[in-house]
Amino acid sequence: MLWVLVAIASRMKRPQTISVLLPLTLVLFGAVGCENLLGWRDRTDDVTLRRVEDAPDRAVGVQSLDTVGGEQVLTNEEAGIAITLPSSWTDTTGLHNSAELQAVNSDRQLYLIVVAEDATALNRFGLRENASAYRELLADRMQSYEGEFPTDVAFVGNNFANQYEIRGQVDEDTPVVYLHTTVLSEDTYYQVVAWTTPDQYEFYRSELRTIVSSFREIDS
Repeated sequence: MLWVLVAIASRMKRPQTISVLLPLTLVLFGAVGCENLLGWRDRTDDVTLRRVEDAPDRAVGVQSLDTVGGEQVLTNEEAGIAITLPSSWTDTTGLHNSAELQAVNSDRQLYLIVVAEDATALNRFGLRENASAYRELLADRMQSYEGEFPTDVAFVGNNFANQYEIRGQVDEDTPVVYLHTTVLSEDTYYQVVAWTTPDQYEFYRSELRTIVSSFREIDS
């Protein structure tokens, strides 16, 4: 399926702060639906690379933020997923029109979304290939791309994962760091994407990685 990231966060009014906008044209996609954007026609066959834009829209469910055992837990029961947030974070909307989970710490310009996709649509490729394709399209939509850097994350919970830091600028005056994590469960690919300014990322890297590591599937 083809999912499009839309507006992220409005520009902050306070001095010396820069809001971080995810590119409006960024697509989080199934690998079977991105051949023209990534040039995969040169590497794979046309039968595999069929577009799936006409597939039925997937209900993303409704998220709720609750205190569980003294922790803030953001849950989407219909999607069967949850993530644990620090007390300074809250749930939000408007970061992504098809995200199952959306969270923000607006005072610190920290943002996070989770987008799910049926793994059966992506079974032509493995975790590494699909994660690379997700990141490549993200980088392609940045005005200035400075590179991607792997972390040592290989699992999120009991599921295989692939995590990179991606650095660049979404426009001339807006530098950004994305912490992009692809998680593969038995039947679903999840993209857990956190982002902020480079300065904030250096300070809050550990917090963002801890939040991502708390992502899990639940019985819905």
